[in-house]
Amino acid sequence: MEKSVNSGGALNSNSRPGGASYKSAATISWLLYDFASAWFSMIVLTAYFILYFKQVIVGQKGYSDFLWGITDSAAMAVSVLLAPILGAIADAKGQKKLFMAVFGCLSILCFFCLYFTGPGQISWAMLLVGSGYVGYALSMTFYNAFLPEIAPSGSIEKLSGLAWALGYIAGFTALVSMIFFVPSVAGGKIILLVGALAYALFALPSFIFVKDSPKEATKGLRVVSEGFARLGATFRQIRSLRDIFIFLLGYFFVADAITTVIVFFSSYTVYTLHFTVTQNVILLMLIQVCAAAGALVSGIVAHRIGTLKTMLINIVIWIAALLGIILFKGIYSFYALSVLAGSVLGGTQATARAHMAIEAPVGKRAEFFGFMTFSTRAAGISGPLLYGVISDWTGNARIAVLSLELLFIVGLSFLVVLLRRKAPSGVPPLNQ
Repeated sequence: MEKSVNSGGALNSNSRPGGASYKSAATISWLLYDFASAWFSMIVLTAYFILYFKQVIVGQKGYSDFLWGITDSAAMAVSVLLAPILGAIADAKGQKKLFMAVFGCLSILCFFCLYFTGPGQISWAMLLVGSGYVGYALSMTFYNAFLPEIAPSGSIEKLSGLAWALGYIAGFTALVSMIFFVPSVAGGKIILLVGALAYALFALPSFIFVKDSPKEATKGLRVVSEGFARLGATFRQIRSLRDIFIFLLGYFFVADAITTVIVFFSSYTVYTLHFTVTQNVILLMLIQVCAAAGALVSGIVAHRIGTLKTMLINIVIWIAALLGIILFKGIYSFYALSVLAGSVLGGTQATARAHMAIEAPVGKRAEFFGFMTFSTRAAGISGPLLYGVISDWTGNARIAVLSLELLFIVGLSFLVVLLRRKAPSGVPPLNQ
């Protein structure tokens, strides 16, 4: 079925006919993949394995921060290099699901193998974390590219928010599991097997029921050459689509800050504020609940006032929350400010995804989501490494947090410019 587009060639979520219903097997399966992949993000990157890596595998705080930053940065560098060209090849060959499944399975396998790491196995652990992170990031690129095809008519923003909310519910579930399976950092490795199993179980429906749009696939080695040709054409097109270019540039800085917050949150709470594992899990549970609610609310708000305005509101809240964390040192104030930041964590990312789904030209969505991944993962190269270096060099993690404020402010500035470009008469558009 033909999809109506606006004058810029972007998908218009309010007028588009077609799209699956919320109750279709494809839509439900697509939503479940967000629930599945969140287990890797929460257990490996945020709540558990980063602590196991620092305390058990490496055992040296400053050195472990440096090594963890290198691992994350290297994984993001690989994702940055691969995402655009693989997105172009997937569109040319008509096999987004195949790429999503292959890289999802890579992430699951590495997740499982982390259980077998132990003291001194630094290189092995770094390889598994890095490879798993690459698989996770690239699978999400192709997963995101299905959003315009999966969403019911006029519901891209709402479905994106719902998916992010499910992801945070999964994170909450993973944290509940940690309460039962992680008595201590050293004695809680079983959570890695539990998480890998959950990832595989909830990802499986999407590998079965989500379908690529019918098209004539390019065969043989031609798919590679066509992929490069399409990639070059997309580079030229993005230069001409100034609004998308400005959006990606602004979101680069926002994603840089958010990625760093996610990667080093538990390190900050446990090693700077001296939280116990249980206290950290409880705080993360509160954040997950708020993030899930925030993703849903942002989806609804974005449907009413537009994705750009919603992102601007979320970023302002980020800036205020981080400023409070820098200025106030009390534990209760940190809890409150962390929950405030958590309330816009999911909403910021979900709204950005919805904005790209609306603006990307029809027929090149995987490529444009590849470029969005290029932007966000390129940010992920510098952010965690910069934070680790500043924290280790100054001995003060609060100074490293201050660098995140600057990133949010720069990103906010670009998005304000974009909003003004879209409303030159001073009257905000209904759907930017």
